[in-house]
Amino acid sequence: MVHLEMSDVQPSTNTLTINDLPNEILIYIFSMIDFESILAVAKVCMRWQQLCLTPCVWDNTRLIVCMKNYVRISESIVPFVAKYVKNVKLQYFKLYPQVRASLISYCPNLTHLEISISQVDSCIFDDLGHWPNLKFLSFRNSLIIQNPENANGNFVYHLPFEKLKCLETLILSNFALTQNSLYSMLQCPNLVSINIEKMKNIPADFLESLLTTKQSTLRALHIYGDTLNDDIIRYISSCRVLQVLHIMTCKTLFDSSLLHLYRLKNLHSLKLRHSYFSTSALLAYFSNNTFLNLTYLSLSRCHHVTMQVAKAIKTSAPNLKELSFYLCPFIIAPSFNRAELENMFDIQLLLD
Repeated sequence: MVHLEMSDVQPSTNTLTINDLPNEILIYIFSMIDFESILAVAKVCMRWQQLCLTPCVWDNTRLIVCMKNYVRISESIVPFVAKYVKNVKLQYFKLYPQVRASLISYCPNLTHLEISISQVDSCIFDDLGHWPNLKFLSFRNSLIIQNPENANGNFVYHLPFEKLKCLETLILSNFALTQNSLYSMLQCPNLVSINIEKMKNIPADFLESLLTTKQSTLRALHIYGDTLNDDIIRYISSCRVLQVLHIMTCKTLFDSSLLHLYRLKNLHSLKLRHSYFSTSALLAYFSNNTFLNLTYLSLSRCHHVTMQVAKAIKTSAPNLKELSFYLCPFIIAPSFNRAELENMFDIQLLLD
């Protein structure tokens, strides 16, 4: 909750109060505070109430619905501001039917919907059609239930991507989508960030179609990797504006895949987890490239990382801020010098 003090003492001619600030500055301040604070600020005076109704105030303001506040949100959400709400997050929540009508009725202009560590009914998929302007959609670490007695078995769901033409960021977790739903994702022309790293058995032909469609626009890809092969890595490497590539498991990839990744010059974040790339291939990859933009690198569970590879990374990625060698076999070898590695990288280092 933000606290803004207003004095009853008459100010001198040289004293400024918060009400002397121009509208533009107050609007900027209000745009930086949380949902509850905006509701409080709107009650201060008529001027502040009108400024709180400026649409840009709500661009980054997020309404968080949890088990503690859902009754108040669903029964008494303030109508005069609700229509401006663009960003809603359901967090640690399991009573979606209790707020469903309120969200649909009061919040028609959603652009961001995040469902995090929650349990929601499958009717949420039908409800997405009420928010055609969604740019951000996330079901991170959440369960979808068909009915109260049967929670998230092996159901196959349909997301109405054909109705979400504005979608830019998609985050799915432990989902199985219908074939039609997968291919309708190609109808989202603005989709540039895709996180499906917990979805398994994604058809290779779909991935090829998706990557071909997004070749000039895709900026972030998080994927599980069980169906990846050299051909698909080649498609990924053709996405020249790609900044984030996270592959949760590289078990199906070989040294030749790294040759394709040479083409990605703008990576900011790279995860090649659980790979069997040879030491020589890793040395060649990091020795023959310069990763000036790279700030995060994970080679967790990679079997053939060595101290020599670590030294090559140190040279090729001078702006690295976070590095993970979690569960790499070389760190448990008798000859491993932990102090040498920690001194080499004066950054956040994850080893165990």
